[in-house]
Amino acid sequence: MQKVFTKKQIVAENIVCKYLKDRKYIIIEKEFKYKKRIIDLIAYDEETKELVFIKLKICSNLREYKIRNRIRNQDKLKYLAKSYNYDYGLYDIPVRFDMLKIFLTNSIYKIKHIKRIFS
Repeated sequence: MQKVFTKKQIVAENIVCKYLKDRKYIIIEKEFKYKKRIIDLIAYDEETKELVFIKLKICSNLREYKIRNRIRNQDKLKYLAKSYNYDYGLYDIPVRFDMLKIFLTNSIYKIKHIKRIFS
């Protein structure tokens, strides 16, 4: 089943891709799917020489909220990253998990980049 994106999601993804490219990241893949699991963006950070698996959170207000990282979800994302690296032969590249929160209001957006949400 194909995922249907809303206009808001597409705009947010484009804003985030521009944000990452401005910071010297190379976008490798969008919406990587493996066994019903999805990584929103996979990028390469030229500064740290790491492969970055990114989850996006889209919010409609500027209120801050806590990030909950359940161990089960972390293990699933780690497995997904390991599978990606194995499938593409990227054995020696360090991996990092980031979260980008994008706060969208009428015509204003704010991005908060949280690096290494777990190790």
